Amino acid sequence: MEKITLSNDEITWLSQKYSKLKFNQSNNTITGKLEFDLVHAKGDNVRIKDDYSIEITLHTSDVSCLPTVRETDGKIKRIADRKNIKTEDLHLNSDNGEMCIIIPPKERDRYPNGFELQQYLYHLEEHFYWISYFDRYEKKPWKDQAHSDIGYLELFKENRRKYRQDVKLYFEEKYNIKFNRQQFNYYMRKLLKKNKI
Repeated sequence: MEKITLSNDEITWLSQKYSKLKFNQSNNTITGKLEFDLVHAKGDNVRIKDDYSIEITLHTSDVSCLPTVRETDGKIKRIADRKNIKTEDLHLNSDNGEMCIIIPPKERDRYPNGFELQQYLYHLEEHFYWISYFDRYEKKPWKDQAHSDIGYLELFKENRRKYRQDVKLYFEEKYNIKFNRQQFNYYMRKLLKKNKI
């Protein structure tokens, strides 16, 4: 784990743009309410104004250049309960509110220069917009990325050339298998067919 250090300019920008989010230098976190008022083209240009209580722990992990974000007041869990769906369907990874906001291979696309605070907070706004839209309109504003095996199969189908190595490594590590090219192609065809992807 590596600490993410915010510059003075980023800290100033944070306090001006998101007045209800506070940077705590002693434990290297950002906590508070993320308020947004967003119109998104993928969401049929519907305007959504909402807020979520969050805690961002400014450290990278072995698999991600992004900090961990948790939704801290249980709002997403309440939405899932009310809709009788699993919390993971709203991209909540765990009972402590930790969120899945992007599948690791897609990080390179969205964050080609690594973590950037402004980009990350806008990404969170889009993520929460998706959840609020789903809550209000009973449908997804755009197709979301699935988790685990299905998410990696979707990546493979989306762009085999670009994500082939990421998908291969994921399945090899998860199932402690080593594939040659032919075995991997066979395995992917079988899984794609089985999961109707």
